[in-house]
Amino acid sequence: MTRGRLAPDAEGAELAALFTGSLLRFVCGIGGAVLVGAIVFRGAVLQPGEPAFECLTVGSLAAGLFTLVRTSMPVQAWLLALVFAALRLVFAPAPWNEAIVGLVLGCGLLLVAVIFDLLAQSGWRLGKFLLVGPLVGGLYLALAPLTEFAAMNLSNAGRLLLFRPALGLLIGEGVALGVELAELVPLKGAVAAAGARDALEPVPRPRSTEPDGPY
Repeated sequence: MTRGRLAPDAEGAELAALFTGSLLRFVCGIGGAVLVGAIVFRGAVLQPGEPAFECLTVGSLAAGLFTLVRTSMPVQAWLLALVFAALRLVFAPAPWNEAIVGLVLGCGLLLVAVIFDLLAQSGWRLGKFLLVGPLVGGLYLALAPLTEFAAMNLSNAGRLLLFRPALGLLIGEGVALGVELAELVPLKGAVAAAGARDALEPVPRPRSTEPDGPY
């Protein structure tokens, strides 16, 4: 009986699908945050210095964390959160509070990504963004006193305490919605089909170099 080979092409297809799926999650996550933010803030989401620019910056962080957690890379996810906190420490004008904000925000988003992953594993394919948005909004509300420490006073405290969680809500829902839509692409089915085709391909028998015997 002819044996099927171990299908190195199928392994390559699986790796390609993993890379494509990860890239798709990341891009759609960022795109979702920017798109949802642009509906409310319009062009401000692409203007550095504007609060709405966090739809791009924090949205990129959240999309990266969601992608790494969904592809079972927790160590890389922790490293990304720590790198984000370090970058805020280096480039922020008020390092002491920005470092705390960056660390808490990164770890908080990582926890939200883990919750998203648990919901996905339990079979909740659509609608997770409805939970993720309020979670990120709550995280932004908790960090608002530190984030707006320099600008907050009695006259604008209420407005800032309302704006920050609303911004977090938009970012969380946009990223989660983008990742959800990316995961609807049936990459696994394509990989399984490729593996099945390769497994059925016979392995060519090597030609013997020994001289034929008398029988």
